[in-house]
Amino acid sequence: MENIWSSWNGNIRHSYENLFFPDTENEIVKIVKNAQKLRVVGTGKSSADIAAGTSTLVSLEKYNQILSIDHKSHRITVQSGILLKTLLQEMEKNGLAFPALPDIDDITVGGAIATGTHGTGKNAQSLSEYIVALKMVNASGEIDTIQSGDPALGAYKISLGLLGVITEITFQCIPRKVMSISERPMKDDLWLAAYKRMLQENDFLRILWLPHTGYGYVITGNYVNENERVLEKKGPWYYSYRRAVSKFLYQKAIKKPARIVTANKILKKLFFSKEQQKFGSLYDATVTKSRGSTLELAEWTVDIDRFDTLFFQLKKELNNKTNNAFVHIPMDVRFMKAETGWLANGLGKNIVTMGCVTRNAEEANHYKAFELVENLFLEHDGRPHWAKRFQCGRKVLNRLYPNWQNFVELRQKRDPEGKFLNAYLEKIFI
Repeated sequence: MENIWSSWNGNIRHSYENLFFPDTENEIVKIVKNAQKLRVVGTGKSSADIAAGTSTLVSLEKYNQILSIDHKSHRITVQSGILLKTLLQEMEKNGLAFPALPDIDDITVGGAIATGTHGTGKNAQSLSEYIVALKMVNASGEIDTIQSGDPALGAYKISLGLLGVITEITFQCIPRKVMSISERPMKDDLWLAAYKRMLQENDFLRILWLPHTGYGYVITGNYVNENERVLEKKGPWYYSYRRAVSKFLYQKAIKKPARIVTANKILKKLFFSKEQQKFGSLYDATVTKSRGSTLELAEWTVDIDRFDTLFFQLKKELNNKTNNAFVHIPMDVRFMKAETGWLANGLGKNIVTMGCVTRNAEEANHYKAFELVENLFLEHDGRPHWAKRFQCGRKVLNRLYPNWQNFVELRQKRDPEGKFLNAYLEKIFI
């Protein structure tokens, strides 16, 4: 029987010959030395074809330990196969936190940093920006250590697994704090006029844009003292069924995409019309602990100074009834400070990120919004999230990333035989 690896939504499937589950660094070294082609697989959440597609696969799910915690310097060292949720729970117990977090936690830490997984807020950056040291098994099976201050660290922060198999990561953390979170609906013209001010006035800002409704759902948060706990105000009991209801309504719109407009208005009325108030750590109050259904996702980023113009174009095109590019809600709008990773979306500039989702993952290839959103963002020099869906190739990416050629040359030097490349990545990096 043929061995098949599948992404979580089933849209990416690859055969393979060997799947290894090492639990020591020495085992990883031996596997890398003996493999001709190798990719590391995690929880399969990526919508980009980057995890498998080689004869040898490596899962680091057993290589998942916390190695050390330095409370004085607020640093933590972990093995790369640890799940983000496990790491964050241990950090919470030890009074540590990251300055920003993604909205899911059921991904491996190694995969998160390799693809630029990020949070949102006034001072938010990718998890990879908090790296101060990492260890990696290179294509020759040797162990490299890259530390803060090394000029090459920028290349390794977000590397898509192309420079080697990351084994250990040391993060710079901050002390754990609690946050007061407010959520409320806001008309598009109001939040668009106010988001830059809100970004300056709040530690946390996330806007769930609701296309075809004229509204966004604005989430702001600020750090407070433990004794400043606010009275929490949660949504109705049925809020926990939002994803299931969304899936049901959007299935009805597969053959007639214009029905998405009606579905969005129903979902806005049911799930995004009431104010909520939450209290807790960044992890407690802002991270989704589980997903009730699969989806397919694209995400694009753009210089914050170009977002307003882009948004007006995007809203106009999505409301154009002739192109069938009706889009599911929400489109997640998040904010990040400039970064230093060579392949970072925020390299050298403050950015806005915007997600585009379909709840009907099996219909993703027929979802017109993906193409429309990509084309508009590329008009404004937008950059794609590496773990999400996009179509542009090497020529376009070379234009978008100032250090692109430097990374391509480093990859060739580090892995001249292309051990860590699959067919998808070969099209982009060779």
